[in-house]
Amino acid sequence: MKKVVTVMLILTLLGMVAASGCLDGGEESSKTSPTSSTTAPTSSLPMTSKPSETTTSQAPQSWEMELVWNVSTSGIPLLDMSPDGSLSAVIDWNNADLYLVKPSGESVTFDLQGDDAVEPVVVGVVVRDREAHVLADYAEFAGVRIYSWEGQTGEERHGWAGAVADSIAISPSGNHLCYLITTGATTQELYCDGVKTTIENAGGYNMVDVSDTGLVAVGSGGEAGDVLIFKNGSRVMTLSPDSHMVVLYGDRIIGQFEGELRVLDAEGNVLARSGQYCLRWYSLLIPSVRATEKYLLWTDEFEGTRVLTWNMTEVKSLEGFMRFANENFVVTVKGGVIHCYSLRDFHEVFSVKVPGESLGYVRLSDDGRVLLVSGEFGSFWLYVKGLTLNV
Repeated sequence: MKKVVTVMLILTLLGMVAASGCLDGGEESSKTSPTSSTTAPTSSLPMTSKPSETTTSQAPQSWEMELVWNVSTSGIPLLDMSPDGSLSAVIDWNNADLYLVKPSGESVTFDLQGDDAVEPVVVGVVVRDREAHVLADYAEFAGVRIYSWEGQTGEERHGWAGAVADSIAISPSGNHLCYLITTGATTQELYCDGVKTTIENAGGYNMVDVSDTGLVAVGSGGEAGDVLIFKNGSRVMTLSPDSHMVVLYGDRIIGQFEGELRVLDAEGNVLARSGQYCLRWYSLLIPSVRATEKYLLWTDEFEGTRVLTWNMTEVKSLEGFMRFANENFVVTVKGGVIHCYSLRDFHEVFSVKVPGESLGYVRLSDDGRVLLVSGEFGSFWLYVKGLTLNV
């Protein structure tokens, strides 16, 4: 029964997010932005140096990807991968099993129920320091159990048997980890790197994003649609974006305000804006905007993927609907094929046929050599770099 309630809550959240998304062309909203500042000079935006490339040769390279591991599951496709690709973690949601997988294809499996009287309801997993942190409602508490390759190494208990695990997120480099627990009818607790922050009069908030500088976004799926911004355990800002969600990069906040895409700094000042692009959230809460040091990446299921400067000037158009991006690569899908492009020169690095009936989440290592994907309704596949090809 507990699982049924959790699935209903997740589907309700997805529905509210989809309903709140902007329409093609940028529908105007009655909400206002936190500031009316004009566009800031380019120098206040992130640096525009080229992201570091992971190969030693300056010549473009491409390669084939080889399938080394897969598992068939059903339910919510929860997964994560370390930035270097050395460890992947996936959850068999219906059976409450955790799989840890190495790039060699070697794997171990752990029963998350353990000695508990009832099976836990898992809401998320992240990989940090070669360990998987699994957030769930356990028999006697809500919180995190931590697993290494050898087995369970620890746990973080909060609340009691009636407490609810809400959501968990980790920054791109893995240096900041945050999660939310509901401990009362109107009280939630935010834990970031061990620091607790109590959110009073909470309205069903969920983790939205965490940046490498420690900026944390917590969003509400309720009617108000507020997004709370925290740093170092303190709330620094409350926003009301059109889509109830934002994207973080460093100390920058990207959101949809009054029908236009805006970049804000940590004080809420507008650094860049455009009414041409729309921040919306697709199935599994996949955002239409992602950010790197040099670029903003925007996608649309009909128009493909646009590469923009932080001042929102388009520099490149790529085929396919974006599913993931890191500092070096962007991954799109089109016509049942997954495509990976270099963000240095935009050549195609590899392509892989979508392994299941529909594509869910995607994770790619920083060097582009390890690819983890899920189906939309479960099952997982791990690929590694194989034969190098001439471009």
